[in-house]
Amino acid sequence: MNGLNLITGGKRRYLIALFLVLGVFMLLAFASFKPSANPDVIRKTMDAGHGFAFILLSSLLYLAMEHHGKWQATRVSGLFSILLMVGIEGLQPYFGRTASWADIQLSLLGTFIALSGMLVWRRVKSPLLKVVSLFLLVLAVGWIVQPVWSEWRSLWWREQQFPLLGDFEHKLETKLWSAHGQHTRVSLSDQHVVSGFNSLQVEVNKGVWLGVRYAAGDQNWRKYKTLTMTLYNPGTAFNMNLRIDDGVNAFPKYAERYNGEFQIGEGTTTLLIPLAKIAAGPKSRLLDLSRIRKMILFLSKNENPRLFYLDSVRLM
Repeated sequence: MNGLNLITGGKRRYLIALFLVLGVFMLLAFASFKPSANPDVIRKTMDAGHGFAFILLSSLLYLAMEHHGKWQATRVSGLFSILLMVGIEGLQPYFGRTASWADIQLSLLGTFIALSGMLVWRRVKSPLLKVVSLFLLVLAVGWIVQPVWSEWRSLWWREQQFPLLGDFEHKLETKLWSAHGQHTRVSLSDQHVVSGFNSLQVEVNKGVWLGVRYAAGDQNWRKYKTLTMTLYNPGTAFNMNLRIDDGVNAFPKYAERYNGEFQIGEGTTTLLIPLAKIAAGPKSRLLDLSRIRKMILFLSKNENPRLFYLDSVRLM
């Protein structure tokens, strides 16, 4: 009788923990979040959170069901987890969130990590099999964490380099300088370098509003006078648009941001743009230079594929 009470008590304890974790997870899954200064970091962090949430949820459900047998506990935990992850992704669009196949993949991986770990570590006596299992589980967890780690490291890099916005000497900068538009590719290049060893190569195909975006993350530009950057154009001259948003409005209209246009001739062009002119960009107010959120270099309309190089983007 005492043994039965211990099992029942253990099961109840796991069920209580399961419902508490499930409640917190459901709140986070359907909560609406305000636009962030660093949306990619938040998105990657939340994606990884799906994996870790299902590691915890599947583990707790397995432990609560284990007294029915390991295979029954595995089947119930696996089926419940799959139905839960699919149900959440199906309902999220009704709560202002976006359904994501990547979230389901990470949730499935979390469930696999949990159940495989439970079966091996609680049911298998072979030390070798446990070591192999631990190694594979660590690799799987590392795969979940790596994108988040890269995003957070890029923020650290941005803070360390400021007021240098882009010299493209490290791969982390491709997290900060990303393609704007589906038909754009950005990559580090050793061609047409102004300083250091690399520049940023931007390739745009046919389309509109294509270019490269810099995630500034509400940087404070107030102490500086000029934004400067150097572009190399191996082809014919074209007009380059520059858009700069502050953090006052999450989705500013055209008249609420800085909009500039510059002719980029063949060869090297260095732009020197006074920050006072950038601040005066909005029609009804001054741009808040203490909260610069993003900067976009783009072509308004591109009839043919075009290539250009960007380097030495800094505040002076």
